[in-house]
Amino acid sequence: MTDTYFEEEEFSTQFNGRTILRILGQTRPYWLWVLGFLLTIIVVSILDGYFTFLSKRIVDEGIVAHNKEMLKSLVTTYGSLLLVQAGLVFGFIFLASVLGERVRYDLRKQLFNNLQDLSLSYYSRTPVGWIMSRVTSDTERVSDLVTWGMVDVTWAASNILTSGYFMLRINWRLGMIVLAIIPIITWLPSSFVRRFLAEFRIVRKTNSKITGTYNENITGVRVVKALGREDENLREFGQLTSQMYRSSYRAAWLSALFCRQYRSSAPSPWVLWSGMAACRPISA
Repeated sequence: MTDTYFEEEEFSTQFNGRTILRILGQTRPYWLWVLGFLLTIIVVSILDGYFTFLSKRIVDEGIVAHNKEMLKSLVTTYGSLLLVQAGLVFGFIFLASVLGERVRYDLRKQLFNNLQDLSLSYYSRTPVGWIMSRVTSDTERVSDLVTWGMVDVTWAASNILTSGYFMLRINWRLGMIVLAIIPIITWLPSSFVRRFLAEFRIVRKTNSKITGTYNENITGVRVVKALGREDENLREFGQLTSQMYRSSYRAAWLSALFCRQYRSSAPSPWVLWSGMAACRPISA
């Protein structure tokens, strides 16, 4: 299947709020599941922030103060909350996974019903492999966005709020330094949205072409053999896979630029320098 045989429609629309709301509309029949795993994620994220504060209390109020009773109490609390968090993590993974499967099932059912209403001319100009790729692979991407996308956004938002609260409670000056970087790391990735969308759209488009090529060559293997096109078809398939590799590499490279660990470590040197400066009068 070459580009002259079938050329996919190019999309240049932006990923905006209307698109997100339309995608999230797929979860409307399962709003109780959504509410359940969002609540569990929020609690897990709050516990993540509280564990850091609890570790500080263990060191300051238990170990440094040589208070065995307080140390025993804090360690018991830490262990109990850790067990609670483990159960909640299992809960939100279970809820999100089941929700994803149900959304995926509904999407594929809607697509299959829509395919029954299309004209015969659509099937005559559209490869079967391309249709299979869209029905299977793309629906999986959408369901992952609905479930694990909401998991990431909810966890990140609640974690920032919880961590910010405890940082300001411990040392409001150092906390303000860390929180000051949030607008920057929020705005910076938005400038790369177009590049992200362009690369990932090329990846999805190339993947559908590869699936279509598989289908065309398997179903038409007798024609390929009769015309002696094995080497030519292999060359065309190699071009598609090379394009898939390059696009996937560029998309992964852009994602790595803004990984969560890299962004979260940005204010660390500033915080360490300010903390050391604040401790100098005490050591003197």
